[in-house]
Amino acid sequence: MTRIVPTGCFRFIAFASIMMGAASGAQAGILNGHGSAHNGVTGSVPFNNGVGLSGTIDYAVFTANAFNANFGGLGYVPGDVLVYTYQVSVTGSLGVSAEIVGVSNPANTIGTFDIGDVNASSASFTPNARWLFSPEIPTGMTSWGLAFSSLSLPIVGAALTIDGGTQALVAGVPTPGPVPLPEPGSVLLVACGLAACRLRRTGRR
Repeated sequence: MTRIVPTGCFRFIAFASIMMGAASGAQAGILNGHGSAHNGVTGSVPFNNGVGLSGTIDYAVFTANAFNANFGGLGYVPGDVLVYTYQVSVTGSLGVSAEIVGVSNPANTIGTFDIGDVNASSASFTPNARWLFSPEIPTGMTSWGLAFSSLSLPIVGAALTIDGGTQALVAGVPTPGPVPLPEPGSVLLVACGLAACRLRRTGRR
């Protein structure tokens, strides 16, 4: 069952979500190269701190409609937003107890969705997006999908993967930038303006 949980409700159903996630099989890699990603913003970046903390973070940015169609459940988010999604895969000798994605511009509605092995025990903004795992994600396993929504277009950012006092900086993950997502009406006006310009140029020839 796929779900994304708003921050206010997260703690109340985290335990039940963990139990359901333990029963599901791993589906690593579903975000990397996802065909519905907004403007092709999807991929995978590795991390390795040289002392046992290593793995990959798969990511994809979706419109709310595309996220709902593929994974379900963002109906309570008002307006047109982008959904930033990530999945941690652990390959080193150390597990992962926390994942923090840098958020320098407004974001909201943080939670998880069931595409992996281990669900987060909590999710919050600090103001960065932070997911904690207790129990931690062990080697050879993946996190559930990690997600939050934002009204801002993506830029290349960074994340911090943590195991207790050990951490690895992960560069190259998308995070919300300073440019807001254009409203559909604005996009339509721009498209109509471009079409009008082309018609005028064609008429002059």
